[in-house]
Amino acid sequence: MEPMTSLRAWMASRGFQVTIIPSNDCHFDEYVPARFKVREYLSGFDGSAGTLVVTLTEAALWTDSRYFLQAERQIKGRGIELMKIKMPGTPSIPQWIESCRKASGIAPEQYKVGVDGDLFSYDDYFAFCKELAPMPLETFSDPFDSLWPGRPSLGDSPILLHKEEYAGRSVSDKYRDVVSNLGIEGPFCLFLSACDEIMWLLNIRGGDIEYNAVTLSYCLLDNKGIKLFCRKECLTGEASDYLASQGVEVLSYGEIDAALEAVPAEAVRIVSNNCCSINKYKIFSRGKAVMPDPTVGGTVAMLRACKNPVQAQGFRQAFLQDGVCWVRLLKYIYDNYGSGSLNEYNITQKLLEIKSGSAHYLGESFEPIVAWNANAASAHYSVTDEASSARVAGGGFLLMDLGSHYPYGTTDTTRTVFLGEKEPTAAQKEDFTLVLKGMIALAEAIFPAGTRGCQLDILARGPMYRTGKMYFHGTSHGIGQWLCVHESPQIRMEYSPIALQEGMIMSDEPAVYVDGQYGIRTENVVLVSPFAKSDYNTFYRFETLTLVPIDRRAVDFSLLTDAERAWLEAYNKRVYDALQSHLTDAERAWLADYIK
Repeated sequence: MEPMTSLRAWMASRGFQVTIIPSNDCHFDEYVPARFKVREYLSGFDGSAGTLVVTLTEAALWTDSRYFLQAERQIKGRGIELMKIKMPGTPSIPQWIESCRKASGIAPEQYKVGVDGDLFSYDDYFAFCKELAPMPLETFSDPFDSLWPGRPSLGDSPILLHKEEYAGRSVSDKYRDVVSNLGIEGPFCLFLSACDEIMWLLNIRGGDIEYNAVTLSYCLLDNKGIKLFCRKECLTGEASDYLASQGVEVLSYGEIDAALEAVPAEAVRIVSNNCCSINKYKIFSRGKAVMPDPTVGGTVAMLRACKNPVQAQGFRQAFLQDGVCWVRLLKYIYDNYGSGSLNEYNITQKLLEIKSGSAHYLGESFEPIVAWNANAASAHYSVTDEASSARVAGGGFLLMDLGSHYPYGTTDTTRTVFLGEKEPTAAQKEDFTLVLKGMIALAEAIFPAGTRGCQLDILARGPMYRTGKMYFHGTSHGIGQWLCVHESPQIRMEYSPIALQEGMIMSDEPAVYVDGQYGIRTENVVLVSPFAKSDYNTFYRFETLTLVPIDRRAVDFSLLTDAERAWLEAYNKRVYDALQSHLTDAERAWLADYIK
């Protein structure tokens, strides 16, 4: 039986007219283990972000601009309508469900909508309840063990120690920081279900999610200490001994519900509602009031986001090593372009070969993006085999978005280069240059304490607006240390209450995508650093960490100010000066010529 047919039969047997299927796992990780990729199993769409809504007769998929082209291709012929988030005319999920209800003729009170209560956060669940009313929203338990033949298991990746020489702080230090920031006297209990927060807090790392160094786990932190709920058998001896030395009690993953029920009645319960499932919330609260996390963005998440000096130095080391790999990859591409042998797939394989020889390399931090011309118009394009890979020949833009994990830092860099005998067209140069101007404008920002990312976003977008073009993804995302390449805070158009603080590390990646022709993105990673203190305020600036040369061939220098020209020349010289002692004579000579 087809997956959607099986689901609809199950829905009908339980009286559901609609089922909402998010991309989440029960920890609300951005990327999820194979076991939780139910939306992908049903729809064929394998992007990281999207929500599938299924009625007994119709289906629709909501996703953002990064995946418009990919989703359209992957759901074609499956009876699923594509809903483009933020595009004019796109209904919200509740609006679409209401239109389906009206078409069915069923009364609102009898049009039952179902969600897996482990995959919907407290906030999302009650937001949907409000928007769908008077249609009822009911929770159910995961039915896909029976509906998905051969469903993947949770896995058994080892849980490793993240050494203090890289983390810069012990678990005991972090525990004291969390308790101090919570500022609660007397018994309390903080429930953590976000895996990356738990990994950071406990100085451990896992491999349950591809490209993300996390293990599926829960954590309870109270006035007596910390309890970790994980697959105990997966802990290495080194990690187990370290946790014991830090006073962490380790229990089995499946014991979390009983532990939530056993929280003392007098304890102040604290949880971040946007990453706690409605099912776990109900157990944790047991009918009692739950206090929201007092720190905007979450106490643990914000402590994690502000890297200490040891971590900041580790990121500098990671970007130095990655810069060397990038130069070797770029030289390989330019040396072999004229042969006609290059394609997206073998460039990706060459990248992995180069990086595998880099000291302390722990793998890619996300699926590599190597996209030629029109393929780059899909922001998260990826190629999995040579047969489907575009041949890199004939002239045009090659966009490469690549990142690595090292024990001391995680990288994420995008470069777009122009290849071919012909010069770029005036339109291509204009687009490339306006993206570059946006990246420089944000990199050069000086801003006072209390500034939020949404207040800086226009710096990156402004140059492109002058041509009536824009990009729909965020301008920036935070980056974890050998953890998740995406974390808060973010710089984007939407309002965020999180202020940028010293030690935060984030990307700077404006872009433009021209459907059917090319995509251009230039991405550096920056560190929030002190600039000045005055009678007016404390001011910050960005330190650029990325050490990868920027292609000059596609730049229209007439569109750059004198300051922007100076920035580009100084940046490329800085890259050369930092990398040259780590390169061979041939690589050094190539780089010197490339940045002229």
